[in-house]
Amino acid sequence: MVNELQRIISAFIQILFIILLPSIWWFLTVRGKVPFMEWIGLKSIKRVKDSDLISWIIGGFLLFTIFYMFVFPLTRSIETATSAFSGMGYKALPSILIYSILQTSLPEELLFRGFLLKRMANHMPFVFANTIQAIAFWIASWSIICFSSKFRSHFFHYIFYWSNSSLSWFC
Repeated sequence: MVNELQRIISAFIQILFIILLPSIWWFLTVRGKVPFMEWIGLKSIKRVKDSDLISWIIGGFLLFTIFYMFVFPLTRSIETATSAFSGMGYKALPSILIYSILQTSLPEELLFRGFLLKRMANHMPFVFANTIQAIAFWIASWSIICFSSKFRSHFFHYIFYWSNSSLSWFC
């Protein structure tokens, strides 16, 4: 229970820290014109056809499942952020949900899509703005992973062994 409480407190501190810059930006630029929650992107979405939605969900699930079938063997012996939950069984479910929703996906969505994408999409076509924010997210994610020397050594060993290529510029 203490561990979950620490994770919740940590998650809320992280969310408050992440939302600080967008809050200041909103306060100085559009306060009074647009409500903050709508400005950051926390609003209801337009409904699409159920068949389209189900197709995207199944397609995305299959794509990521196939991708991780190849990536997962590379990360088995590497200490990751989720290694703290291994071997805990169903008791880890509350901690996993707190970590995956409050500490990972919500702050990322608020920062990259809610703030960065929305601001850039006001000044350029959506496709360009979305590509730039995706690249920014990729750089932020991969820079953390590439600093892990264990990951780097396992990853490049795998790449060099299987493809005999030279990718030392990657990380």
